[in-house]
Formats: sequence, C-alpha cells, structure tokens
Amino acid sequence: MAGPMTRAELETGVLDDPGGPLLMLLGAVREMSERRETGAAWRQGDRYRDFLEALGVAVYTTDAAGRITFFNRAAAQLWGRSPELGEEWCGSWKIYLPDGTLLPHGECPMAIALKENREVRGFQAVAERPDGTRVSFVPYPTPLRDDRGELIGAVNVLVDVTERTHAEKALRESAEALRAANAVKDEFLGLVSHELRTPVTTIFGNARLLRDRGERLPADARESMIADIAHDSERLLGIIENMLLLTRLESGPQPELEPNVLAHVVGKAIQSFSRRHPGRKVTINAEPRHVIVEADRTYIELLVENLLGNAEKYSPQGTEIEVGVSARDGEAQVVVLDRGIGLSDVELGQIFAPFYRSEEAKRQANGIGIGLAVCKRVVEAQGGRMWVKPRSGGGSEFGFALPLVDPGDLSS
Repeated sequence: MAGPMTRAELETGVLDDPGGPLLMLLGAVREMSERRETGAAWRQGDRYRDFLEALGVAVYTTDAAGRITFFNRAAAQLWGRSPELGEEWCGSWKIYLPDGTLLPHGECPMAIALKENREVRGFQAVAERPDGTRVSFVPYPTPLRDDRGELIGAVNVLVDVTERTHAEKALRESAEALRAANAVKDEFLGLVSHELRTPVTTIFGNARLLRDRGERLPADARESMIADIAHDSERLLGIIENMLLLTRLESGPQPELEPNVLAHVVGKAIQSFSRRHPGRKVTINAEPRHVIVEADRTYIELLVENLLGNAEKYSPQGTEIEVGVSARDGEAQVVVLDRGIGLSDVELGQIFAPFYRSEEAKRQANGIGIGLAVCKRVVEAQGGRMWVKPRSGGGSEFGFALPLVDPGDLSS
C-alpha cells in the first residue's frame, strides 16, 4: 500500500478535484476499519483519520445503502450539526438548489452517486443549518468499490463556496448596475444633446441675423428675435443649473441652512418669474406670513422657480398659477397649483425620477425630465418632503414641506 499523502499533496488535490486524492485515503481508512487490525496497521489508520481532521475540508463517507459511516469536524461545522452514524445520504439539515428549490435528501448528489454508481460533478447546492444560517457548497461524491469492483460505499467532499457565491452575486449586481447606468447615461446624453442644441441653435441663428441684418429688419421682427433669444437663454440656463445642482446634491456638500421667512423667499421667486413671464398671472396666498424655516435661500428660490416653470410649460395660456404658503403640524408647506395637463395614477410613482417624462408631457413641450428630480433632491437635502397629486377640476398640485423653526429658538 502506498504511504500516507502529505498535507500539501492533499490540499493541492482538493483544489483540483477533491474526490480524487481522498479516494485513496478514505479507501485506506475504510480498509483499516473493516479489517479491525491492530498494531502498526491500526496506527496507520489513525494517521489517515488525523489527516482527514486536519485537512479543513468537509469529508464524509457512507456505506452502499447511503448510511453515514464517517464524517470529520469540518463536515460537522459546515452542516451546523453532528449527525448520528447511520443517517442516510447527508448530514445537512435541509438542502436547497441555488434557485431556492428544496432538494429531498434522497435526490442529493450523494444519493445519485450511490444509486447510479458514478461520480457526480458540476453540482452546487445550499445547506441550511438548524439555526437557519445557510452555506453554499460544491459536492464531489465518488463511489468506493472493493477489489472485485463491487460498490461498498461512497466518499463525499463538500467545498464551502459561500464567499465565492456572494462575490459572484455582487459582481453580477455590479455588472447589472453598470449596464443600467450606461443605459441611463446614453439616454441622458441623447436628451441633453437635443435639448441643448435646440436653444443654442435659436440663440445663435437670431443673434447672427441681428448682427448681420438687424438694421434692415422690421422692428417687430427684431423684438420677436430678441424675445426668442431671451426665452431660449433662460431655458438653457435652467437646464445647466438643474444639471449642476443635481450633480452637487448627489455627490457634493449639503446645503447651508439658515433661518428664512418662507413667504418672503417664495414671493421673491414669484416676482423674478413674473418679470420673465408677464403674460402669466401668478397669485400667492401666505397665511401666516411670518413662517420661518431653516433653509438655503438660493435652493428654495430655484425650487419655486422650477415648480412655476413646470406649471407654465404645461398649462394653457391665460390660466392662473396659484401659490400657497401655510403652516401645520410642525411643517411649513408650499403648494403650486395649475390647470395643466394633470397626472395619471401611473405617473404619480415616477414623476420625480430623473429623466422621466410622460407621453403627454413630451407632446406638450420639450424637456429632459430633471427639473422635478432636482426639486425632490433639494427638499430632501433640507430635511423636508415633497408630493404631487391631481387637482380637483383638472391640473396638478405640487407641494413641499420643510420643518418649522420655533421663534423661541432664534432668540436663544
């Protein structure tokens, strides 16, 4: 009989195919046990068992009927239990396929190896321990035969691949996230290139005409071209500011908060908007007027400008935009009411997602779908919340709320 294998030889063999080198080792152990020899032969058998315990890889054997005849400490640790000798097929409490399907013990790889008298390879399973924890493993069941080729049992090596499985899952999730990010990036670049090109083309074309032929153009044509330049410049500026702000909120420093009288900040934003949109009536109702919040004034102005611009874009000419400022339940609330295209139930769950635009919105006006996403990020970055809902009689209500500041806190 060949001498005992070294630990290095065993570990190298396990990495290649655990069933191969251990077949000789376990065959020798089984032979020693069955012959019940004493002296040197028995001590040799003990040495083989010591190798199995020191190996650090889960190993167990069964007889030809599938009853467990031996297992090492590593196997008991993997199973989370020490089975009774004579249990059938496997010491696992429960076995599952990788997809979560419960696998009966009588259909496990060891059972197949014994029933079909063949090695089983390329199989992966999940063992559930009695305490509920789970471990992913790859089994290498191999039949054991006597000198006449008769099946006398089997040896199985269980290699713990839990960490590898988790790493592979994380890698797949990362790859999927990267694919999704690339898809969003491609969509974003396509939208932005279109949305930037349109106003830039208008600004460039009108400016060039005014430069080259301005004196020969009728006064009303010049005024119309200047109005177009101003309108598209505002649109272009809004796109750039929203893109920069969205990036800053996602990865940069948080807003610098300080006490502000909310109605005053909202009123200033409305005045600025009304100067640029003289044909749109905007009214404000602030009760009480001295509602104080801790907020970034610039962010609040941009937030209100975005909501007013959204209402302007999707509302019929001549309809009024209403703005309300109020305080309730420890919050300062601002609502912007319009009589625009409204919202469907489907849109309510997606309206604040970056780059989302409904089919109706696409038909109504141009845009890249980041204005409302920016609004939500701005509000949440200041400890508030935002909502949207259909308005009775048609149109939409966009609102946000920020925590109120107790005036007593300011005096202290």
